[in-house]
Amino acid sequence: MVNFSVGICDDDPKCHRRIIEICEKHFAGRSVDYQIHSYHSGEEVIKEQENYIDLLFLDVEMEGIDGIKVMQKAEKMPNIHSIVFVSAHAEAVWDSFGYKTKGFIQKPVDPDKIRKFLEAGYENKKNDSFIDFPNYNGSVFYKKSEIIYVKSDSNYAILNLGTHEKIITCTLKECEKKLGGIPFLRVHRSFIVNLDHIKNITGETVCFKNGSAIRIGRSYRESVKKGYTDYLLGELQR
Repeated sequence: MVNFSVGICDDDPKCHRRIIEICEKHFAGRSVDYQIHSYHSGEEVIKEQENYIDLLFLDVEMEGIDGIKVMQKAEKMPNIHSIVFVSAHAEAVWDSFGYKTKGFIQKPVDPDKIRKFLEAGYENKKNDSFIDFPNYNGSVFYKKSEIIYVKSDSNYAILNLGTHEKIITCTLKECEKKLGGIPFLRVHRSFIVNLDHIKNITGETVCFKNGSAIRIGRSYRESVKKGYTDYLLGELQR
């Protein structure tokens, strides 16, 4: 069973309770192990260290640290995966863009829109399957979401997992087949990147959220441009 964790940060008690009710009703009667974590200020969110939040519904206008500043802090917090902003002011959408931002909901909240983001977030986590890769000791297993990029090393490949790397005994072409396409994209004859881990693509460079970067191969530029556009459109339609 997939564990799914929702965070709600809103200093308006009425809206806060409403989002909780929608979440509970959405998951009622389903075989989903879910938790709801309540935060009543931006300060509470940025101090969160114990719980992992798959999806955070975040108010923009709050006393103290507002939602935009929380987003900027959350982009460096590995325990917060994605954010949906909530605001009474439609113009606030222009300030809410960030690489963890999945959308924007205007108050009073529409239950269908809340449910849409809950379902998309849950499906993403459910589909984050383990892949087995051969290595010197037999096999190693990693979730797709753990892999930042894969680098070719002759007849071997190296998985970059953020905090460390792992050598596997298969070619980059074999890895590409195992990974199964988007969000994984070949950007160079020696690199496959996980688009879920990139901050942006600027010119001829893939920029990752952790600050590293990879040059796009000349012969891959058009396919990367198309692949990245398709990926972004897919994210917007979730």
